[in-house]
Amino acid sequence: MLYFYGGLKMLESRDLQQQEQETHQDGQYFEQGEKASWIGIVGNILLTAAKMAAGIVGHSTAMVADAAHSASDIIASIVVLFSLKVAKKPADEGHPYGHGKAESLATATVGVFLLLAGFYIAFSAVESIVTGHVTEPGLLPLLAAILSITVKESMFQYTYRIGKKIQSPSTIANAWHHRSDAYSSIASLIGIFGARHGIVILDPIAGIGVTVFIIKMGWDITVDGINQLMDGFGNRILIDNISNMVKGCRGVCEIKTIKARQSGPFIYVDMKIGVDKSMSFEEAHNVAVEVKNKILDNNKKINDVLIHVDPVEMKVD
Repeated sequence: MLYFYGGLKMLESRDLQQQEQETHQDGQYFEQGEKASWIGIVGNILLTAAKMAAGIVGHSTAMVADAAHSASDIIASIVVLFSLKVAKKPADEGHPYGHGKAESLATATVGVFLLLAGFYIAFSAVESIVTGHVTEPGLLPLLAAILSITVKESMFQYTYRIGKKIQSPSTIANAWHHRSDAYSSIASLIGIFGARHGIVILDPIAGIGVTVFIIKMGWDITVDGINQLMDGFGNRILIDNISNMVKGCRGVCEIKTIKARQSGPFIYVDMKIGVDKSMSFEEAHNVAVEVKNKILDNNKKINDVLIHVDPVEMKVD
């Protein structure tokens, strides 16, 4: 259906649910993201239990803090899972652009969890140093750290690959949460190994060191999620590709503006083009339709395009 208003302003609307099916293969997008979240939830529950037990029994401050970090991963994966279930709902009267922003909100939330985990690890380690409650860790925390590094890096690789494949910002953020846990375990491994060889203070110091990675990662992910919620869009390459594509379209005299915003995995484009003012209303409309179809056909990440057509003076070389 076509709507014209404000001169030659045109919006060709598509059924959003149908378009999601075309772009993401009948819901497979969400199914893959949800599967990655469930793997994260189950994996982190098992790791949290194993690391907490190893930290307590083996007297390792770094491993206990590492277990708390894994516990935050459980919550993060649940948040991402919930956001995917909300985001896959079709557009309705109250949400004409769909529910994709649920993913952006989840991305920011995962970032906040990372920040909190980083500060908690730093606090626990500093407290151990200040109170002097530092003991030599046993062998069990060392083995738990090695296990954690192996499992969490595998979870990062899998989740990140799925996130990139389905263009899910919250799933990608969750993958980095897994990677931060692997970093945490690497620092724990170094600290525990050193402490077992007489440098006991190395264990809580390693706990402090890992917060640098986690807090930086948490900050970047939080800012990215908030930026998406505020309709920020930093993909300059995509904008340039659209511009170059539209320049070759029949009847387009100039491109005045191109704007884009992200709603979860979906991208919406608004643009203003100029056509020869001598064109009829129908001719101008056909140019806009051709431009829109070319953009949608050449980039499956784009969910819809809104085009405003302005009459301009045809340039004569």
